Amino acid sequence: MPLLRLANVVKILFLAVIAALVSSQVSAQTDDSLATPTGHEVNTSLGSYTYAEPGGLSITIHGVKVGAEYTGTLPLSRRHHWFAQANVRGTFGNVTYRGWCSPFLITPNNASPNGFELDFRAASPCSETGDPDWYLETRGLAGKDLIGRTWAWSPYSGLGVRHLSNGTTGTPGYRTDEYLYVPLGMTARTRPASHGTLSANLEFDRLLHGWQKTRGSKLDGGDVAAPATAPAFTIDGFTDVSFAQPGGWAFRASAKYQITRHWSVEPYYLHWNVSRSPVNDQTVTFTVNHVTARELIGFYEPLNTTDEFGVKWGFHF
Repeated sequence: MPLLRLANVVKILFLAVIAALVSSQVSAQTDDSLATPTGHEVNTSLGSYTYAEPGGLSITIHGVKVGAEYTGTLPLSRRHHWFAQANVRGTFGNVTYRGWCSPFLITPNNASPNGFELDFRAASPCSETGDPDWYLETRGLAGKDLIGRTWAWSPYSGLGVRHLSNGTTGTPGYRTDEYLYVPLGMTARTRPASHGTLSANLEFDRLLHGWQKTRGSKLDGGDVAAPATAPAFTIDGFTDVSFAQPGGWAFRASAKYQITRHWSVEPYYLHWNVSRSPVNDQTVTFTVNHVTARELIGFYEPLNTTDEFGVKWGFHF
């Protein structure tokens, strides 16, 4: 679904529910126990994580991740059912890269100090496993409980920051992303039995800006055997390169069952969609026949998606 259409659907549903419930508050008998629980909650999670760059040379980074999360909720107005939340969540694990590799080659160029310029061989399938991968996310939220006789609806919004770290070829933190986004969500809560509360949550996140950095300086160079039409050469090193990511969105869905006063279980799903970045240059230093040259090569962050689903086990106190 296109970003604009999804955003409009979420906003329409959000406003329609608020209007309907506000109009019913005057006459409806309410159950305040359905309000957003205040206090503290910690949880652990286990889930599947898949990052993908679609296209002709598509890649995936996937694996199982474990997570930990803390949420603190306090009332801003008990009479009017306003609340505030602070949330921190982190996940980590080792992942597998499956995609394509394009080794360097050199071709003659009289304008270069060493008489050659860098190019790439044809891409070929490649993979690696055991790359460290983690993210940390923190959010500040505010919302209001709209409570009826059997259901409570809790719209909320705020600001979120997400930091993602990808390792590669044994180099932790080779690639990092920071996202600044605005969440817009709704939680519906009811009590299907005398014990336990069931809640469902839907949320749309609008990416305000993303910052991506690839730390080429962490990679070692190496010697490259002579191709058929050129001598052997050495890759001496790379500079870091950064990209701006101006567009993107996320969708979150979960369902929580409060088994007891303290314990809960919550299946969840998270999807990120981040648009392509502008091109930026990285400097590569290489040596041919003992003569060193530097070359600018343009790179960009392609359109990418992330899908994460799993189960959380929570404790409220």
